[in-house]
Amino acid sequence: MLPSPAFVIERSKVRANIAKLRRLKEETGASLLFALKGFALPALMPDITEAVEGIAASSLSEALLGYHSSGKKVHLFAPAYRPADIPALLPIVGHWVFNSLSAYARYASLLPPEIEVGLRVNPHYGFAGADIYNPGRPGSRLGVPPAYAQEELPSPITGLHVHTLCESHAEAFAKLTEALTQHFSSWLRQVRWLNLGGGHLITREGYDISLFGDAIHSLRQKFPNLQTIFIEPSAAFVWEAGYLRSEVLDLTSTEGRSWAMLDVSFTAHMPDTLEMPYKPRIREALPEVDERYPTYWIGGITCLAGDEMGPYSFSEPLCVGQILTFHDMAHYTFVKTTLFNGVAHPALVVQEEKGYRIVKTFGYEDYRRRLSGG
Repeated sequence: MLPSPAFVIERSKVRANIAKLRRLKEETGASLLFALKGFALPALMPDITEAVEGIAASSLSEALLGYHSSGKKVHLFAPAYRPADIPALLPIVGHWVFNSLSAYARYASLLPPEIEVGLRVNPHYGFAGADIYNPGRPGSRLGVPPAYAQEELPSPITGLHVHTLCESHAEAFAKLTEALTQHFSSWLRQVRWLNLGGGHLITREGYDISLFGDAIHSLRQKFPNLQTIFIEPSAAFVWEAGYLRSEVLDLTSTEGRSWAMLDVSFTAHMPDTLEMPYKPRIREALPEVDERYPTYWIGGITCLAGDEMGPYSFSEPLCVGQILTFHDMAHYTFVKTTLFNGVAHPALVVQEEKGYRIVKTFGYEDYRRRLSGG
């Protein structure tokens, strides 16, 4: 029997997404990196790493996990680097991207010549549902702004990196490449590789692969010196390939609202739903709210007053013990979870072709170890 709560990753759907990304690679010549910030489950890394040229990481822990899970050198970017981490990073990094020219000046001399050095830029274009996810806005702390491109790019820098999209369509990608060309043409002519970051939701139904390919082709025509163009999608690998299984613990009502209280938390287990914000789909609910049917607000298990979502309508009244399934909960979920309130962390489960594989369950010891030395 499956535990509750649990993040369940459907391996067949992950493989179907990987197949689409392989075709994209063949059709466009783009090189794939897998970004651990959106999904980091070692149990499925063998499937993913077969399709990619490398791992994108933004911390020492991500870099170590990516390297040891794949055996491939890491493409590293972080807004700033801790000096104490550098010795452990040097043997496992193949591409090292700096967020600023000052960081480059401080640390570049420490890097051996076999590490490719890159610089992140901000083209003043971004596509995201909320500013918290948009690093392309003017004044962002992420990336060198266009005004700096009037200066000569230091010759040890062999690549540029940009990441200003979030779950975006091909039209946004094309606009990003246009903005990048407009503001950083002089630097693009001086480098041999370009990392166009993540946020490309290539595996979503209706994504215009042809337009994506045209934008890549246009970049290669304008800048024939670009030997490699990387993209680092994360959500695209696991789009609609997992769900969060939850159980109804209580049913109650307060001043005109009916509540279904669950064993999961929006703030602790699905933080993007409150940060973006967006209303996640519950598979057992009706597609739209319809007050002619039993309608509930969903309450999370933490004490945070805002740990709630709704309303949702159902064809039949809910009952205590019933399972509710939150759709598309593989990406940016368990990598961002917290142990706020000491709430039970959902188990990690892989749905195989025949049955389920429980990768890890969590309990009191996980909570205690996080807060104590013993």
